Amino acid sequence: MASTSPQQSVQAGKSNTSTIPADRQYPKISKVKSTYMEIDFFKNADLHTGYFCYNCLYFVKPNHCAIVRDEGQDVNGRQSGVIAPHGVCQLWEENPKEAR
Repeated sequence: MASTSPQQSVQAGKSNTSTIPADRQYPKISKVKSTYMEIDFFKNADLHTGYFCYNCLYFVKPNHCAIVRDEGQDVNGRQSGVIAPHGVCQLWEENPKEAR
């Protein structure tokens, strides 16, 4: 069976739970490599609109990501230990179940 990357499966319209194989632990990338940052101004905003982690296909509620590590510094040098719903990064893919 041919293996597909999460990106290829997302483009095919499948959800991230069916695209990331669960047969082993896959390495996640750092917050810096993903250009992740938290934007506190939007902490209490409607996160269903915009490019926030909350409505990203890879976001795992309440505060994790399927492809970015929780720990480590973000691009602004901050360490929160979570992937915040009001965070953003360059790997964002729309989650049609959350986005408005």
